[in-house]
Amino acid sequence: MAGSEHTILEVTARETHPLRLAVLRTGTTSRDPVYPGDELASTRHLAIADEDGRLVAVSTWIVEPYPDDADGTGLHLRGMATDEAHRGRGLGAALLGAGRARATELGAGTVWARARVTARTFYEQHGFRIVGAEFVDETSGLPHVLARLP
Repeated sequence: MAGSEHTILEVTARETHPLRLAVLRTGTTSRDPVYPGDELASTRHLAIADEDGRLVAVSTWIVEPYPDDADGTGLHLRGMATDEAHRGRGLGAALLGAGRARATELGAGTVWARARVTARTFYEQHGFRIVGAEFVDETSGLPHVLARLP
């Protein structure tokens, strides 16, 4: 799967764990890289590797309705992580593009994420709208916001 100049790989949940731990769990109250829904048949784990084959950006896309829209088809973005040394190179944007393509394929009406407050600007720059107030994520203990594509 190609996303701009980056090759998008479909990987297993387990393959996302090292980067999830390094980027998303450092400095939090959790060391568990597993997310509910990781092993569902409809879930897709997308990644980008460096020239040595090491995963440097990952994202997980779970078919799950947006909160307060239990009847709708939604695609929930989870575990978006880019290795610090590879940030600013369009990897996150490429993963978002691949996820949006998946949403279109599924006929999902909403793409959404529980975004860390520190990533809020990234999501807004890519068309997400922040909905509601900040909240503390129960797993990480960090402030988050709900972000959704209209």
